[in-house]
Amino acid sequence: MPEIGQTLSHFKIVEKIGEGGMGEVYLADDTTLDRKVALKFLPEAFTSDPERMARFEREAKLLASLNHPNIAGIYGLEQADGNRFLVLEYVEGETLQARLSKGALPLEDALTLCRQIAEGLEAAHEKGVIHRDLKPANVMITAEENVKILDFGLAKAFSDETQSIDSSQSPTLTEAMTRPGVILGTAAYMSPEQAKGKSIDKRADIWAFGCILYECLTGKKAFEGETVTETLAGILRGVPDWKSLPTSTPQNIRFVLRRCLEKEKNRRFRDAADVQIEIEEARNIESATIQKHVLKQPIVGVLALIAIAALVYAVWKQPTATYDRTARLSIPLPPGEEITDAPAISPDGQTIAYVSQKGMDEPQLYLRDLNSFESKLVEGSSGAEQPFFSPDGRRIAFFSQGQLLKSEVKGGAPTRICDVVGSLGGTWNEDNTIVYSSDGLLRISAEGGEPELLTKPDGASHGYAHVWPQSLPGKHNILFNVWSWDEEIGGNAILTLDSNQWRFIRPGMVGGYFCSELNTSGYILFVDPYSSSIRATRFDPEKSSLENTDSSVLNEVFFSSSNAKSYLAVSKNGTAVYAQGNPNKKSLMWVDRDGKIEPLSEKQAQYRALNISPDGSQVLVDQGYEIWMYDVERPGIGRRITSPRKGGNTDPIWSYDGSKLYFSSSREGNWDIYVKTAEGSLAPEVLLERPGNQFPTSTAPDGSVLFYEFSTTTGSDIWAWLPDSEVTQVHVTEFNELNPVVSPNGKWIAYNSDETGRFEVYIQDYPEGKKTPIPVSTSGGWLPKWSHDDELFYRARDAMMAVTIGPDGSNTSKPRRLFDAEDYDLYDISPDGKRFLMIRRDPGSVPNQLNVILNWTEELQRLVPKERQ
Repeated sequence: MPEIGQTLSHFKIVEKIGEGGMGEVYLADDTTLDRKVALKFLPEAFTSDPERMARFEREAKLLASLNHPNIAGIYGLEQADGNRFLVLEYVEGETLQARLSKGALPLEDALTLCRQIAEGLEAAHEKGVIHRDLKPANVMITAEENVKILDFGLAKAFSDETQSIDSSQSPTLTEAMTRPGVILGTAAYMSPEQAKGKSIDKRADIWAFGCILYECLTGKKAFEGETVTETLAGILRGVPDWKSLPTSTPQNIRFVLRRCLEKEKNRRFRDAADVQIEIEEARNIESATIQKHVLKQPIVGVLALIAIAALVYAVWKQPTATYDRTARLSIPLPPGEEITDAPAISPDGQTIAYVSQKGMDEPQLYLRDLNSFESKLVEGSSGAEQPFFSPDGRRIAFFSQGQLLKSEVKGGAPTRICDVVGSLGGTWNEDNTIVYSSDGLLRISAEGGEPELLTKPDGASHGYAHVWPQSLPGKHNILFNVWSWDEEIGGNAILTLDSNQWRFIRPGMVGGYFCSELNTSGYILFVDPYSSSIRATRFDPEKSSLENTDSSVLNEVFFSSSNAKSYLAVSKNGTAVYAQGNPNKKSLMWVDRDGKIEPLSEKQAQYRALNISPDGSQVLVDQGYEIWMYDVERPGIGRRITSPRKGGNTDPIWSYDGSKLYFSSSREGNWDIYVKTAEGSLAPEVLLERPGNQFPTSTAPDGSVLFYEFSTTTGSDIWAWLPDSEVTQVHVTEFNELNPVVSPNGKWIAYNSDETGRFEVYIQDYPEGKKTPIPVSTSGGWLPKWSHDDELFYRARDAMMAVTIGPDGSNTSKPRRLFDAEDYDLYDISPDGKRFLMIRRDPGSVPNQLNVILNWTEELQRLVPKERQ
C-alpha cells in the first residue's frame, strides 16, 4: 500500500480516507489534470489472481461508461510500482451514513435525497449495471445537497462468480462488523435473495433503496441485529416497524416502502423510475390528495391511478351521489396469504373486513380502511369467520371457536355476545339486535342475553338449514337462504320480524345478497356456483316484489361450496368488494419424491379430498362434495359413489383391506360417518351418528378400529369407533387435534395439534397412550401420512416433508424437505411410498386479492334493465 506523499504515476497521495473489504481508499492529487481524485487500492490477494483481474478489468470498463450527475465516476484502472488501483471521482461532503447518525431526516430532505438516489439507480440499471452494495455509507452528499453514489457496480467486479455467495464475505462486511455487539453495515441492506445466496438482478438495489428510504424517515435501520445471523434472519423473516414512520409520511411513500421491501422479488418494484414518479408525486401533490392515492397494484399507469384516487375521494365524501362511471381498485394480500371467508364492508363503504390465513396458521380478521394503505389485525380474532358490521360501521361482529364476538373497529379486545353452534352468517339490525344462523335463525341483543328462535328448519318443506341472514331496508325484513336437497323447496326467502313469518321469493337459487339503489329499492344478487359468476335481478324490499328477469353482472367471484357462499359484499352506498378465483380450477397430479410432475388426468374440478386404495389401483375423490372412484391406470373411467341428492359427502377413505369405503355425509344435517362396500352393490349405511360432526381419517391394520375427528363447538378431538359400535376417546384436550392416521404397525397415531399456537405434527403411542406426545414437525406441519415402512410424510407451509420414525419414537430423524409444494392442497401417498397423488391448485383458483368496485350501482343500472310494465 502507498505512503502519504508518495507519487504513483501522476497521482500524489495526500491522505487515507477509507478502508473496507474491497481495499483502501486514498485522497490524491492528479498532477496532470490538476484535480483531486480518490484512489482505491486493490487487495494483494485479489491482484495476484490473473483470472479475477482479467474479469475485473472487463467490469471496470463497463462501469467507467456510467455518466450521470448522481453517480461518482470511474476515471480509470492504473498500475504503478507494483500497485493496482482504481481512479475514482473524489466527492467532497459527508456520507448519508454520517448524516443519519444524527437522527431521522425531515420529510422534504429525505425525499429530495432519495429521489436523486433513485435517479442514479435508474441510469445505471438502464446500462445493465447493478450496484449490489447500496447503503448510506456509499452515498455522498455534497455541500450543494447533491447526491453521488459511490462504488457503483464494484461489488460484482470484486466478486468471484465461480464461488458460491457467502453473505459474510460481502465486500463491506469487514471483520469488525462481524464481531458480537457491533451493528452491521452492508448486511442490513442486503436483499433476501442475496441473503439466501441466490442470483440477483436490479431488484436487489430496489430493496436496498427501500432500506435507505426507511432509515432516512425513521432514523433507524429497517432490519438490524447485533450479529450477521440476527440481521439476516430479520431480512428473511421479519418486517420493518411500520409504526416508526412519521405520521406525516405520505401514503404513496408508504406504498413505495412496501413495494421496495417485498421479500418476494417478483412483487417488488421492477424499475427505479417507478420510485422516482411516486416520490415526485409525494412532493408535488397536496397532502389531501395524497391520502387518497393508496390502493394500487404494482406501478402500471400511475397517472391513471391518481385520477382514480380523485374519484375515490369524491365517492367517500358524497356517498349518496351518483356518477357516470365506476372505478375499480385492487388490494393484493401479502405473498402466501389466502382469503378464507366472504369479506364484509361497512355501510358507508369505507372499511372492509376480511379473514385471511397463511399456510397452517390460524385464520385472523383484518380491517382495511379505504383511506389507509395498511390492513389492521383485529386483536384476539384467531379462528375468525363470517364477519359483519354494525349499522353505524363502528363495530364488527364475527364468529370464532363456537362464539359470537364483537369488537370496536377503532381497536380493542373482542367481547363475547353468546355461544353459537354451527354458525352460518349473521346480520346487525338498526335496533341493535343481531340475527344469526344456528340451525334456524335466532335473534339476540348485541349486548348479549338469551337468544330468541325466529325460524326452525324441519328437513322437509322448511329445508334442513336457514343461513346467511341479511337485514333489508325498513328494519322489518330479513333476507336469508333455505337449504334443501329439493330444488323446489330450497332458495331465497324473506322473514318478517314483526310476525316471525317467512316465505320464499326465489326457489332454487343459491346466494341472495341485497344491493341497495336509491335507499330502498335495489337488486338481489344470485350465484351461479358452476361458473363462479353473479347474476342480479331488480327487487323492491318494501313490496317484497322480485322481477323475473336477471342479468350476469360479475364474473370470477370465488364461491365456497363448503358453505354455499360467494366471497362478495356490497355496502349501502353501492361499493362492492369481492375475492376473485374459481375453486373448480384444480387438478390431480402425481408428484415423485424429487418433485417431478405427471398429471393423473387433464380434468379440472373442485377436488377437495382423496384417498388411494391399499393396492394402489384406484382412488376415491371428493369432487365438489360428491364422491367418485377412479381407476389409477385409466383415470377417465370413474363412477359416482354418492348420490347428488343425498346431502354433501366428503373425506372418503378405504378400509385397510380395501373391501369397504367410509365417508362423511351431511344428508341428515350434521356430518355423520357412513359405510359402503367397495364393489358398490349396497347402498351406504350410517355407521356413526352423534351430535356434532365426525370425519373418518384412518383404519387400524387389522381393520378393528376406525379413527375419526369429532368436532363440536369446543373444538376437534381424536376418537375411535370399535366393531361393537362403541366409541372411545383417543386424544382429547382443550386444543384442536385433527387428521389422525395410524402407523402400519399399529403402534403410533400421527396427528395435528395447535397447542403451540400453530398446527404441528405429533405422534402418540397407541393403544396405551401413556407416553408424552412426540413432536415431529419443527416449523408448522399439516396432514401426516404414513408409508408402509414407517416413514411419515407431512405438508409444511411450502414443501412436502419426510421423517423416519424409530421403533420407540425416540430416535425420530430430522424432517427432510422433499420438494416445493406451495401450489398443492391435500394429498395421499402411493403404497410403495415413491410418489404422491396431490391436488394442485391453478393460480386462478386461489382467492388472494380483494377487488373493490366504487359506485357499482351505476353499473348495475346499465346491466340489469327494468321489466316492461
